[in-house]
Amino acid sequence: MKTLLYNGKVWLGSGYFASTVGVDSGTGTILFVGKGRADDKNIYSEAIDLKGKLVLPAFTDGHCHLFKGALVNSEVNLRYSASRKDFETQIHSYKRNMKKGGWILGGYFSEANFNEDITINKNFIDSICADIPVVLFRTDLHSIVCNTLALETLNVSSIVENLSSDEVIKNSEGILTGELKERAMYSVIHALPQKSMNEKKAILKNQIERLHSYGITSVTDISWREDLDVYKSLLDDKGLYLKINSVVPIAEYDKIEDYRNEFYEYKSLIRFGGMKAFFDGSLSSKTALFFDNYKGTNSCGIRTEEVTSGLLKELAFKIDKSSLQLVIHVIGDKAVSEALDLVEHIKKEVGIWDRRVRLEHIQHVSDKDLDRFKKLNIISSVQPAHLFFDAKVASENLLNPETTHVFRKLVDRGNIICFGTDFPVVPENPFENIYYAMTRKAKGFENGFNTHMCLNLDTCLKAYTINNAYASFEENIKGSIREDKQADLIVVDRDLFQISAEEIKNAVVESTFINGKIVYGR
Repeated sequence: MKTLLYNGKVWLGSGYFASTVGVDSGTGTILFVGKGRADDKNIYSEAIDLKGKLVLPAFTDGHCHLFKGALVNSEVNLRYSASRKDFETQIHSYKRNMKKGGWILGGYFSEANFNEDITINKNFIDSICADIPVVLFRTDLHSIVCNTLALETLNVSSIVENLSSDEVIKNSEGILTGELKERAMYSVIHALPQKSMNEKKAILKNQIERLHSYGITSVTDISWREDLDVYKSLLDDKGLYLKINSVVPIAEYDKIEDYRNEFYEYKSLIRFGGMKAFFDGSLSSKTALFFDNYKGTNSCGIRTEEVTSGLLKELAFKIDKSSLQLVIHVIGDKAVSEALDLVEHIKKEVGIWDRRVRLEHIQHVSDKDLDRFKKLNIISSVQPAHLFFDAKVASENLLNPETTHVFRKLVDRGNIICFGTDFPVVPENPFENIYYAMTRKAKGFENGFNTHMCLNLDTCLKAYTINNAYASFEENIKGSIREDKQADLIVVDRDLFQISAEEIKNAVVESTFINGKIVYGR
């Protein structure tokens, strides 16, 4: 069906607007962009008067954990818990509604929210719930805390016995506190009880509908094999209507062609081109790698086993020589610097091609490394909403917190930045993410943290649309409202260009189109 949207404000980028856009759900493309109602308006099956509303390219979440996030939205939510009472209320509420024999999973708490002195360990959780196994994630997804029953049920002592004290936290008597980081955390996650495939598909389908309500039609997903199994099953059911740029772990290098073949019939919805490595940990877990030690400690963070074993360097060259995209998680300023060194080495050894290496998060960048991003054509995949927690944590724990979220410095140097949420680390809402990028308001910094680093609206919208398309080598087919591009667009309930950032945070999507077809409408 051909649909004409007219009498609107259609954003074309950099201060340019049209008033009319025509789309075709048959071809999935944009037919017309311009002024008025189009010369040949009779070819359209329907015409929708936008009454001045704003039309944008649909959003892409440039970094998320799609299925993990779907699970999070079905689990106990401690994301904004600030006190013991908050923990008690949420856990007991979840407990009342759970099935017999189940586990309490979820959490996603952040100490940056706490307004009283509490320590999240097994004793704390036991005091709230000791009769059901409980596993709570920290919001950065780099550590968990288990209660005693969960530790015993999973036989965690045996699972983590060969891992380091940086990852398996014990008290002064050598007894597990319940906190597990990095590899120890993943070992426990893989041992947790699993949901049925039908349960997983229902949870994922609900999440996709939720993304549509936020105007999100594409994601770059950090995908594990178990995630792909759910995607494949839902695709077979014709129930997955979301465009996925799947980034798989570098350890799966030998399987990338198998994945492409397995999903070949669904290549319009899911693609495989990027491979992800972890260079360091996270700020709040104090495992991100910095040049300086964390305040009051003898530790500057850690390099992951992928780095220390030499696996990252070995596979990075193989990935690059195979014309695949290298994607590296880096948080601390030293991790960023060393990752740039690796990319520079690869460029010299392999040669020049349009590799578009992605550095994920780059939450802390030393001034001496800023000019290297443009030189190496680095894609900076960032999550502005992380600043809500990061500003306080960085100020309390780092000697140089001014290196935090310096995305404006990269933009001013002509670098490509793309926005994501790292969902479920922060909520999926793009308007909230844009709000944090424009205001840099954060916990403890209600007037903004280093506000000279704020970004303008046009930059933020590009980071959520055409830049994300560029980051997945799809800028010629989506990411902007142009004739013959994919008709993925949204109608917003207010003109973002005429309101404050505070009001932008509350903007609402009225309708979402994928390939010219409405998939969400209020």
